[in-house]
Amino acid sequence: MRLSRNPPVRRLRARPTFLALVLLCAGRALALAPEGDLGQLSRRAWQTEQGLPQNTVHSVVQDFRGYVWVATEEGVARFDGLGFTVFDRQNTSELRSNDVRSLLVTRNGNLLWASTAGGLSRFDGSNWTTFTSRDGLAGNDVVSAFESRDGAVWVATSSGLSRFKDNAWKSWTTRDGLPDDNVQAVSEDLSGATSAVWVGTAEGLSRFDGETFTNFTTDDGLPGGVSVIEHGPDGRLWLGTPSGLSCYQAGRFRNYTTLEGLPNDRVISLRAEPDGGLWVGTAAGAALHRDGRFKIFSAPDALAEAIVLSIQVDREGSVWLGTESGGLHQLRAKKFTTYTTREGLTSDLVKAIYETAAGDVWVGTYGAGLNLLRGGQVVKTYTTNDGLPSNIVLALFSDSAGDLWVGTPDGLSRMRAGRFETFTSADGLPNDFVRSIYADRQGRLWVGTRGGLARLEEGGEFTTYTTREGLTSDFVGTIYEDAAGNIWVGTLGGLSKFADGHFTGYTSQDGLPESAVIAIHGDAEGRVWVGTNGGGLGLLEGGRVHAFTSRDGLPNDTVYRILEDAEGRLWMSCKKGIFSLPKSELVEFAAGRAAGLHPVLYDTADGMPTRECSGGGHPSGWRGRDGKLWFTTIKGVAMIDPERVARNSVPPPVVVEEVRVDGERVGGRPVLPPGSSRFDFHYAGLSFLAPEKVRYRYKLEGFDKDWVEGGDRRVAYYTNLGPGEYTFRVVACNNDGVWSETPTAFAFTLRPHFYRTYWFFALCALGLALVAWQLYALRLRQVRARFDAVLAERNRIAREIHDNLAQEILGISVQLEIVARLWNNSGEAARAHLDRARGLVRSSIAEARRYVWDLRSQSLEERDLPAALAEMTRRLTADSDVQTQFQVSGTFRPLPQAVENNLLRIGQEAVNNAVRHARART
Repeated sequence: MRLSRNPPVRRLRARPTFLALVLLCAGRALALAPEGDLGQLSRRAWQTEQGLPQNTVHSVVQDFRGYVWVATEEGVARFDGLGFTVFDRQNTSELRSNDVRSLLVTRNGNLLWASTAGGLSRFDGSNWTTFTSRDGLAGNDVVSAFESRDGAVWVATSSGLSRFKDNAWKSWTTRDGLPDDNVQAVSEDLSGATSAVWVGTAEGLSRFDGETFTNFTTDDGLPGGVSVIEHGPDGRLWLGTPSGLSCYQAGRFRNYTTLEGLPNDRVISLRAEPDGGLWVGTAAGAALHRDGRFKIFSAPDALAEAIVLSIQVDREGSVWLGTESGGLHQLRAKKFTTYTTREGLTSDLVKAIYETAAGDVWVGTYGAGLNLLRGGQVVKTYTTNDGLPSNIVLALFSDSAGDLWVGTPDGLSRMRAGRFETFTSADGLPNDFVRSIYADRQGRLWVGTRGGLARLEEGGEFTTYTTREGLTSDFVGTIYEDAAGNIWVGTLGGLSKFADGHFTGYTSQDGLPESAVIAIHGDAEGRVWVGTNGGGLGLLEGGRVHAFTSRDGLPNDTVYRILEDAEGRLWMSCKKGIFSLPKSELVEFAAGRAAGLHPVLYDTADGMPTRECSGGGHPSGWRGRDGKLWFTTIKGVAMIDPERVARNSVPPPVVVEEVRVDGERVGGRPVLPPGSSRFDFHYAGLSFLAPEKVRYRYKLEGFDKDWVEGGDRRVAYYTNLGPGEYTFRVVACNNDGVWSETPTAFAFTLRPHFYRTYWFFALCALGLALVAWQLYALRLRQVRARFDAVLAERNRIAREIHDNLAQEILGISVQLEIVARLWNNSGEAARAHLDRARGLVRSSIAEARRYVWDLRSQSLEERDLPAALAEMTRRLTADSDVQTQFQVSGTFRPLPQAVENNLLRIGQEAVNNAVRHARART
């Protein structure tokens, strides 16, 4: 270093801000740590066939919501684990170019910056804005961008260095001391309190303190121009150059090339891990630098030759690689270690596996003989050329003497000292097709065949048991001895228990989920667990049989093998993978104290070569002395260490991607018009280790009382909601059953129809009040009318009394006077007048009563108006000398009662006046 030109730079220190950023990017997941080369990592790849807009991936970032963003030469793509959402010039006019070179997510998570060939574009979650040289950018050909601690965005362009701060641009070029206008990388100097940046150009490395540039070149120890800059958590500054990897620390450069293990000297991308590891992307694959060594992808791996343009570590610990023309790749830690033909197996279709007391693992294949695994490598293979009766190995067992017993379709073989001795039906076996082998505590060998069960006695003879001795079926699949010394035999026709010299059978009629028993496991509590072919899992406890099926939560109803780990969890292989769950959960469910089962399912996403395990051989799974669990599959052997299995403890963030109401997209906190009937909520749980295993629960507050189990469905539908305030909430769990800590919410308001609004109800209430008032007023008028009618009736009665009753009484008085005059002269005449007076009294009394009680003349009650008038006239003129004539003409029409009554009174008054006052004669 020429100190006269470039003053020494202070030693870099990792500051809390940087550490927080690194931890935030990496999340709480463990870093990848393969024991061998990087080829042991589980991988996925996406190209244009899977929705990637273009296969050249320049940059990969993860935003604060959890999305993975990918920069390609055909636009920006947002990835949610299952699909891509593309932003390009065709659907986003604000983007000036589809050639996107890098992406930057700001610390507050609100903005995404895209460096393109047409300027720097900013995305705020809804809208894009592009800045170009017209706005003050040094050039439109933008390479990358970086955000410093003060919130400024530093931009590397092919025309100089730019800074965006306080909504203003400022640029620097060679005229300001920059060694080269073609800026390739920019990063912040974290070693001091003042804000300074590191700038990488084709001429080397520069430190800019805001006023002057301090430059470092090959003369100072750099291997070449700097194209990428990365900070390590230990304070080291890592630099990628076309001539190797360089580390700057304590004022010195240390360089790494292919001589130190780099796959290629051209370093294009870098990414530091929180534990000190460094991912290096080169022109010929990626490398992981840790503990002073490089781990790489070995040939012929596709990633061994890939040009790695970008590297990103997400929150769950996955490593994302963007490649030149190779698409997007994801590297994940495997939970399973796999052994296939790639590791030396003679066939991937494995039927039986067994570990001996010496730690040797024997693998029986279907058609390729017997393999011996030792130290993770296949060290020996045995076939028919070595004495095996068949290359199809279906059963394995090692006895106390160290002999290995091998079951094949052509007989039973014992391997001792590398030599095979074969037993067939000619030697006493019930059938040559051997399916299972087991040695009890007394050292006796039990052999299951298609023709029955055989026991090898000390003299070398076989004792055979079939259905004649009580076996449920002659087709024997699996054998097991429990702690009490009972022999359990799984057959095609049920489960048989051999105790005290006789068999007790259990079939589907006794409660077994299925009669075809293919797996048996006994635990320390005396329970017997039974796996069936298509019927689920069975439990024998206390003389009772309990069944568990896929309806209760099991991923599959075929259970090939049952193993138990040190924590009391059962591990079972099936057609859909390997699943585990605590025994206590099964026992609680069997007792009715649990609503359902929640197993953890493992498959290819966890490193298995295939999710389909293999059956038909015994044992198809084995627990080793070190606690590791081995399972057979149709594509090799899968091994997992339950005590060291990496658990994804990062709760998946959930985003509501889209809400549609009657087919129209809505956002914000919408107030929806009345009549909206169909509501679609689209959401996504952003977990990328196994996105297909993410499960959801949702709840629409204001409608749902409890959470709804959504399974793996990423949309919820509601119809015909009533008006009101609603909040849709959704949570998700990752592949290891860890649920989101806080629900994601979307609130909206559904307005009611006018006839369901408060003002409408108020108007209705007011209308009802007015109607009630009108009814009250009408009632009041009726009461007043009745009072007026009563008053009028009283007046009428008074007139009647005056006009009629008084006249009747006057008539009585006249008759009495006549009686008085005639009494002494003519007794008979006086008596006649007295009788008339009595009649008038009775008539007056009756008429007075009618006035009071009937308020109407009784004559009209008994006859019509003409007849009443005739009767009235006859009665008033009966005792006088007046001659009357009464005529009725015309058509009779009844009149209202009041009118008829008035007419009768008028006629009565007229006749009475004529008789008594006018002294008329006719």
